Amino acid sequence: MQEKYSIGEVAAMLEVSTRTLRFYDEKGLVKPAYTEENGYRFYEKEQIRQIELILFLKDLGFSLKQIKTLIQDERGSKSLELLLKQQYQENKQKINELTAKQKQIEHLQKIGVLSAALTNFSDITSIMRKENKMTVLRRKMWLYIIMWIVFELIGISLMHALRLSASIAIVIAVLGAVMFSKYYYDRVEYVCPNCGEVFIPSFLTFNLAPHTPKFRKLTCPKCGKKSYCLEICRD
Repeated sequence: MQEKYSIGEVAAMLEVSTRTLRFYDEKGLVKPAYTEENGYRFYEKEQIRQIELILFLKDLGFSLKQIKTLIQDERGSKSLELLLKQQYQENKQKINELTAKQKQIEHLQKIGVLSAALTNFSDITSIMRKENKMTVLRRKMWLYIIMWIVFELIGISLMHALRLSASIAIVIAVLGAVMFSKYYYDRVEYVCPNCGEVFIPSFLTFNLAPHTPKFRKLTCPKCGKKSYCLEICRD
């Protein structure tokens, strides 16, 4: 005679509630081996294995509707294979979506203007949009700089061949640096991490301020605090 287990014993064994087991019974997922006249449910090893399978599939992300279809299907192994492939793709999509959201959150935390932007610069999406546009601008700048360096090298070679003064190359290099700096300056503005103020510093301050690839240390004209301000594109 097989061992029998009460609903409470099975619930404790599998770390689920008795309510869950009753729900599975009502939905036709797993029926007890038998139910006594007083309504007490009893399970045997076969039903316990079925419950373990249901819990395992639930952990993988399957719905109870899918699990019921699988259990009742005569071609269970084939159906399971197809459902696993489908669930794998769904889980992968969810992971990609969550990863993208995590990257957005990490980026907001990294740029350090979230609290100020939410209280003083209500359109946070505008900051994000402008900050994202900076990637395109920086790529353009690098492309222009590389082209200018190539032009400079060709010019230096020609001047050397023609025995022209090196001072001409220095003047051209300085003019190029000023030109690139002005081009970049005319396309950026800054967000104060303390008060959320968006402002444009003077050209001289812009050039002299310490900076990182995404921040520049500036004094906010509104709150007067000197901080590393986020660089964003102008509209």
